[in-house]
Amino acid sequence: MTRAMTCLAALWTAGGVVFLFHGEAGSAMWWDVGWVLLLAMAAYLELVGVGGLAKARVFAGVALVVFSGLVLLTVLTGWPLGPVQFTGSSALRLGGEFPLLPPLLAFALLGICQRAMAVAVPDAGTNALAAVVAGAFALTLANGVVFLAKVRLWWLWNPWGDGSAWGAAAFGLASLGAAAFFLSRIHPEDTALKLSRWSLAAILLIVTNLVFLAANVFVWMR
Repeated sequence: MTRAMTCLAALWTAGGVVFLFHGEAGSAMWWDVGWVLLLAMAAYLELVGVGGLAKARVFAGVALVVFSGLVLLTVLTGWPLGPVQFTGSSALRLGGEFPLLPPLLAFALLGICQRAMAVAVPDAGTNALAAVVAGAFALTLANGVVFLAKVRLWWLWNPWGDGSAWGAAAFGLASLGAAAFFLSRIHPEDTALKLSRWSLAAILLIVTNLVFLAANVFVWMR
């Protein structure tokens, strides 16, 4: 089940390039919902397989509460994530108001990065692994900023439109990285496991980054 879900998430995510070339920005809103949900489910199933259902529920719940809190605080005050505006009536929302896609995406990327980095550095201690995971998480998210903010329209985080927004955007990315560091320290990952360096999580992380890169290149060329 985990393998099938991960492969489907990778294929669906990679298929986004087709939408970028054949549709206007924001025209495939439910494709966004689909790939974020697939990534989140793949990450959750991977958690269940590693730490069991109870630990997976605890970590997923804590991660979603933390990232949702950052989003809610930003909506109310503008900090710490900076100039964020959530749009799109067809985007996945709670109660018609609160956007669920950013917290779900952050949870999915954190879970995938944790699994992939545990494979890449199996001998790292808790703090070292958490730092590597936070770095991979922040780099992946930064790689997708143009794709998520400028193209898809359900998350408008547009610092290049206003020079004064760069500082807030950088602070927001650092805040998400810090959250990823502390959350990854409670992640139920056993780095002593004999894991393949070409794990499904690592492949999914590479595919996601390649899609983001392709999207960014397409945006700047257009």
